[in-house]
Amino acid sequence: MKNRYIYQISGSEWKIGKAFMLSEVAHLTHTHPIAILLIQAIADFEAGKFSYDGATFVKEVGTSLFEVAAFIHDWRNSMGYVSKEIDKEMFDIMILLNYPIELIKERLFFTRFTFLNVWRHKLLGNKLKQTPTNLYKLNK
Repeated sequence: MKNRYIYQISGSEWKIGKAFMLSEVAHLTHTHPIAILLIQAIADFEAGKFSYDGATFVKEVGTSLFEVAAFIHDWRNSMGYVSKEIDKEMFDIMILLNYPIELIKERLFFTRFTFLNVWRHKLLGNKLKQTPTNLYKLNK
């Protein structure tokens, strides 16, 4: 599927996807860094600030196109944060949220090609040099 903005998906698809993502973090406190990042990403998506197409080249963790790890990763990329650090954040989120190890391994393979995404963002002129100050790390 190609990237779609909120106005390009049905209200029911978004309602189901948003509910699934919120259920993924329901066991966390509302002040947990991942819960905060998800709420920020949802707000930006609902404001039409970025498009989303699901997990790239691999299946999503649930039955919905929407999942926390891929959603936050796409949100970061849309802002120009493209790097191994952003990929590491995605893996830390996947680990904390108990994604299947097979899925983590599959995505690990595809992140070997992050340099292509970095190059693309550099060509487009929207790659940020710094990492976000609120980058989630499982082990600090």
